[in-house]
Amino acid sequence: MEELHRSIFLKELKNAFPQLKDDINTQYGLLHLEMHVFADFAQRCITGGDVKQARSCLILAEKYCGAGNADLRNAIAVSFVEHLDLRQAQWAWDLLGPCLRDVYLQCVAIGTAPPLPYLSQRKK
Repeated sequence: MEELHRSIFLKELKNAFPQLKDDINTQYGLLHLEMHVFADFAQRCITGGDVKQARSCLILAEKYCGAGNADLRNAIAVSFVEHLDLRQAQWAWDLLGPCLRDVYLQCVAIGTAPPLPYLSQRKK
């Protein structure tokens, strides 16, 4: 199976969330900046409790986390997952697919994402 690349991701992202198109188009064609636009939107959905939109964001991110090319997988990790604040949103953690969960836990392990209090409570 062919790996998914930036142009496929951006087309799908803009189709799924047309309200992001203008912001994405002003990011000078830089994948990490484009990914930040997506991460900021996902975070607003999470913070605002918009489960439907947050779920759509996380499903899309999971798809490219697992099947994207190396550049996309890196951008998902560095410019999407690391910037999500899920500390007050266990429901959002529960929506993460296995790839996003693994990346988030790796980020916690290296100190680039905050630990989630509800996960440490589960281990006790």
